[in-house]
Amino acid sequence: MKDGSYHANTGVKDYLKSLIKSVAVSFILTFVILVIAALLLCFTDFPEKYTMPSAIAATVLGVLAGSYNAARKNQDKRILSALMLGLVYSLLAYLIGCLIQGKLMISNNTALFTAIVLATAAIGGILAGRTGKTKSKYKGGSNIFMDRFKKNTAGYKFGKSG
Repeated sequence: MKDGSYHANTGVKDYLKSLIKSVAVSFILTFVILVIAALLLCFTDFPEKYTMPSAIAATVLGVLAGSYNAARKNQDKRILSALMLGLVYSLLAYLIGCLIQGKLMISNNTALFTAIVLATAAIGGILAGRTGKTKSKYKGGSNIFMDRFKKNTAGYKFGKSG
């Protein structure tokens, strides 16, 4: 009932709520992948040069999952939703990084990170719009084996006859 009166802003509230949930999913997935990568790098013989690629992979997977989720929830503007998720994700990640380091700094890695996040978010939005194959049942003849086990069909019956 969206007639412009009492419930006029429920669409915006629902959109923001789903966007925040999608950003949370992105961060949680990124964090889990980063922890797994850190454990692998720490307890195995992997060289230190895999630190940056593992961080990029975690970011890509987290943003892809979150943007796909955000775009699925808002099919009308799926690319815009995915890009909004990417923008919010990169802004929050930048602010968290600044808080951890204790200083505000923009570098080449910041620009690379933002470009990767926005490109991945756009790809997630595009993938969310793809339709899967339609699942249609075989409409040819009947399955003779299954017909024998149905109660109402004439044929073989197991057990005592009544």
